[in-house]
Amino acid sequence: MITVLMSTFNNAEYLSSSIKSILNQSFKNFEFLIIDDGSTDNSSDIIKSLNDYRIRYIKKQTTGLADSLNYGLRIAKYDLIARMDADDIALPYRIEYQLNYLSEHPNIDILSSWYAIFSGEKIDYFVHSPVDDYKIKKGLALYSHISHPSVIYQKKIILDVNGYREKVFEDYELWLRLMGKAIFGNVPKVLLFQRYRKDSLSRNDIAAKYLVHYKIQEPYYSNKFRQFFLISSLREEYAIRGWREYFWGTEKKALRYWLKDWRIFLHDYRTIIASIMVLLNGKLLVWFKENRIRYRIKFFVSSFSKETRVIKNEFMTLRKNLC
Repeated sequence: MITVLMSTFNNAEYLSSSIKSILNQSFKNFEFLIIDDGSTDNSSDIIKSLNDYRIRYIKKQTTGLADSLNYGLRIAKYDLIARMDADDIALPYRIEYQLNYLSEHPNIDILSSWYAIFSGEKIDYFVHSPVDDYKIKKGLALYSHISHPSVIYQKKIILDVNGYREKVFEDYELWLRLMGKAIFGNVPKVLLFQRYRKDSLSRNDIAAKYLVHYKIQEPYYSNKFRQFFLISSLREEYAIRGWREYFWGTEKKALRYWLKDWRIFLHDYRTIIASIMVLLNGKLLVWFKENRIRYRIKFFVSSFSKETRVIKNEFMTLRKNLC
């Protein structure tokens, strides 16, 4: 038995489809713990209307996602936790597939999967994250390769490090604290459709969001940076520090790091593209990063591959069945 843990706040527009995608899983034996973080819309009516014995619905005062998840972990009936977001859609075999993968890879503590980003009635792109622990941990120097809405873990691992902390990027900050305490993994298959919700953040709001991410990284970019993130050379360190500035800090500082060793441009063509973007209009750079253009281009190129056709068909079938 497992606990599927969802926290929701004013997600009434998407909540029904998300919940149904869990209730319709091929694996049936779970508690579905839904923590309502003080919603003011009709989320409560939607959840109660579904009337499934596996749903355990709790509404509380608004305290934020991190606190709601910590609360959910403390009261969950089962040790194994499967996360789910209130606006995403899980493929019907998601949980079964992940449990089988954990059975075959018992050393993994934190397991997520590949996922697809969608908006409206179409898939925008896939995210094929690294599968093995080593590459996932190296990637944490910049961002998370663990899909939080599709993750499965033992709750004890999370509670032993005092759970979630941050109000933004709460999962990324948690994975950093678990670097030396847990083994990470990804199922190399798309098991979740993650909704892209375009917000109306101003340039200042986006800058503030980036600053939070930058500050979360700060303790790990100390003198033990290379040891912590398994960095093998000074050139690799310059490359990563440059990418950190490009994504989350001061973009022009990225160029300064990359220019410390010109071989960086030979080993990673993306630094050339990023350098050009830095020199262009600031708004264009923000748009390029926020819309993850590189992933969209790769998805367009693979439009006629078998994997893309299969996932598109599964997505359309799910959308139709969950309406």
